[in-house]
Amino acid sequence: MGNQEQPLALQRPLLDAVGLFDHLQLGYALVGGIAAMYYGRQRFTEDVDFAVVPGHMDVLAANAAIMKEHHFDPSCTYKLYHDSGIDVDIWKDEFSAEIVGRAKEADLGGQRVRIADAHDLIAMKLRAGRIQDDYDISQIVRGTPIDDAVVQQRVTSEQFARYLELKRRS
Repeated sequence: MGNQEQPLALQRPLLDAVGLFDHLQLGYALVGGIAAMYYGRQRFTEDVDFAVVPGHMDVLAANAAIMKEHHFDPSCTYKLYHDSGIDVDIWKDEFSAEIVGRAKEADLGGQRVRIADAHDLIAMKLRAGRIQDDYDISQIVRGTPIDDAVVQQRVTSEQFARYLELKRRS
């Protein structure tokens, strides 16, 4: 696997979010830039991103004290505001339940964290379609064995064509 160290400033919010999700028994998967670094190579990121099971906002809203205990502002449940000033984004992806279900445990800085499958991460980044996502995809395919057929099953034909182009250029 690629670089498994997350930026130090993001470590506390990441671990506090994992603790919150575990405390409330909310299924989650680490996604975004830190997950891309796990499968690819180091890059700059300013936040922590998760996919979380549907219904998580209701569970968070009903547990303000537990949110505070884990250093998050309980007044917001669609995004988590950590006491450190680092945001923890919760991706709005129509396939969140499946992504969470396929997540695997990984060691990040000595901690066990559920991380999205590389194929799901690529699919999410293809759906988002941002320049940084194209970069992440190219780094993931260079650092991790990817089954093209699995990616193809999880995206549209246009997104898969973009994936093949990014893979070709990598």
